[in-house]
Amino acid sequence: MPGSSKRIWWYALGLLVMGALSGVAWQQSRQATLSEAVVLYPAPRQLNGIDLTDADGQPLTEQDFKEHWSLVFVGYTYCPDICPTTLADMAAVYGQLKQASAQTRLVFVSADPKRDTQERLKAYTAYFNPEFIAATAEHDKLMPAVQQLGLIYGIYDRDGSDYLVDHSASIALINPDGQLHASFRPSFTDQSQVPLVNSDLLVQDFTRIVNRWR
Repeated sequence: MPGSSKRIWWYALGLLVMGALSGVAWQQSRQATLSEAVVLYPAPRQLNGIDLTDADGQPLTEQDFKEHWSLVFVGYTYCPDICPTTLADMAAVYGQLKQASAQTRLVFVSADPKRDTQERLKAYTAYFNPEFIAATAEHDKLMPAVQQLGLIYGIYDRDGSDYLVDHSASIALINPDGQLHASFRPSFTDQSQVPLVNSDLLVQDFTRIVNRWR
């Protein structure tokens, strides 16, 4: 009987090892079909305590991100290059993104609440697509929200009226459970030294991510 017990123990251990290896292989296979331009989080991160205000003066919290696939980009309306180019690229492929999921939306978060009023934000995003959502907040609320998205920003010489804002060029993806699901990373192109997210790759990766959801 001791020999029998030993065989059962080794059999159980083998099943555990096989299960663990299968889990690793499954996760690797999920990432394998995606491009190197996207980072897929193995464990999506729940958003908490988001306290922004949209361009209509309405609160935008973590609850408002649920039931949507939200592509979130941080920038500012006075941005000379990355922001208008990224939003124009997203507007060009927005129809394809909506085909992947009708619940898709783009959220532009301004890192410049001093100059980016609600009226200015609304006009700015509407120029690219009237469906784009814009939001901001004072820095004590804005910074924690941006950090939860895995993004950053920094303002220098803020006392003047003509200043620049350094910010991420990545686009964060929030899933319908209100979790940070992935991040689309920028790259430099031959035509420009400005880091930009490749919109064509984003559409491909986003479609694959949506199709695997659940």
